[in-house]
Amino acid sequence: MLVGTDENKSTRGSSQEPRNDARVFTKTCALMASQAAHTGALASRAAASRGTSAPSRRASLAPARRRAAVLAARAARPADRRFRRSAAAAASGRDGASGAELADSDDYEYEDSEFFDDEDGGWSVDGELSVEELNAINDARSDANADGTYFDSYSHIGIHREMIGDAARTGAYLKALEGHADALKGKVVLDVGCGTGILSMFAARAGARKVYAVDASGITRHTRRLVKENGFEDVIEVITARMEDVTAKDIPEPVDCVVSEWMGYALFFESMLPSVVHARDKFMRPGGLVLPNVADVRVALLEDQNRYDDGVSFWDDVYGFDFSSLASQTKRDWSSDPPVATVDPNCIVSDKEGALVVRVDCASVPLGDLYEPMAGTVELVAEKDCVAHGLCLWFDVDFYGRAFLSTSPSSTKTHWYQTVLMFEAPHAMRAGDALVANVELEPGSDPGAKRQLNVYANYDVVTAENARRKARDADETLPDDREHFAQWTVQ
Repeated sequence: MLVGTDENKSTRGSSQEPRNDARVFTKTCALMASQAAHTGALASRAAASRGTSAPSRRASLAPARRRAAVLAARAARPADRRFRRSAAAAASGRDGASGAELADSDDYEYEDSEFFDDEDGGWSVDGELSVEELNAINDARSDANADGTYFDSYSHIGIHREMIGDAARTGAYLKALEGHADALKGKVVLDVGCGTGILSMFAARAGARKVYAVDASGITRHTRRLVKENGFEDVIEVITARMEDVTAKDIPEPVDCVVSEWMGYALFFESMLPSVVHARDKFMRPGGLVLPNVADVRVALLEDQNRYDDGVSFWDDVYGFDFSSLASQTKRDWSSDPPVATVDPNCIVSDKEGALVVRVDCASVPLGDLYEPMAGTVELVAEKDCVAHGLCLWFDVDFYGRAFLSTSPSSTKTHWYQTVLMFEAPHAMRAGDALVANVELEPGSDPGAKRQLNVYANYDVVTAENARRKARDADETLPDDREHFAQWTVQ
């Protein structure tokens, strides 16, 4: 079950600590595939120039990262090639390199800097796109390409070292599996995205008769060895494959429990939950356990003057020079790639528990629902006079009450940190004033972008005396009727 909500709660936090963890490496690798996906507006812009429909406001962001796919497309058309072959390239003999390889290579230099226009944070294209260019862009944006890079990023030990070393995360799973030892004894467990096999070993140690450990990344070459070295080779069977490609030949019996650490930044980044639900529907017997079984996304008001000053006010006076025009680029960056960092609980200026945006019942949610936008209405009441610079987003998961994991600012720090959603302009609020919002979470739908997460907020800021009435009418207020709109892409 997937539930939107209008629960009235919030939390505390700000962040001066950047991401410097191994998961950033994973994110960076995934971006190599997803950068080209940002060219989704390219065809729309080309179509607009031909008099057809223009991009909607939800597709209007055109980050400079889209350059990679445009370069690849231009390189794919020999008659209009815009690369100069360097001496290093000549020495390497890479005449047959693809457009994407040329775009990503230091061996080729881009000659026409006027091809791009960064005044609005986007780019412009000279003339219409050829069929070859559109084909090259679509190839770069393929889901298969994105999946390959995503799985490859989990082949490296560093990311697994950080995840296992996250005591809150790994400890919650240990507590959950040990807490269900009676239910798992002599049973069959399916571990989706097993990584090094740590959760599979927890399940085997808790008494499972058989554990199928599935992962599509190259880490499984280590997993098999670790399973054998720890004496579980007769219990744990490691399967190297995408979960969607696993068949009854691989898992020839119903499973009693599906366990997975599938959560990403802001819960849905990386979009792994559909693989878990697919495994549940295909292999789990009715009434089986899904760990975790409930996942919540929560949000709170954020006052973060230091972050705002570092990104915006900093440019007002740079050694006596006015660089303030660069502040708009910072704001675009906040929208196109919001910060993921540790938020100081003191920067949360609404209820510390957070307002519930959406709740997912992992044991029953239909697979199709996970590909649709998920939304909830929230009322975030300022607990003191403040300046709201944005929203703080995090998630909590529960394991049938036997264990609980929270990534909130007031909880033990995890490698997920919190997701910071900065506003275009801050809002001064008095104690009792409220931000009433329709918050929508939308999985990436463009080819090659399915592992991204789009977040939209249509909101009003209302005074204390009007807050109660506005909250009462919140469910009847259409999102587009609200005064403010903001969007962010977690990627």
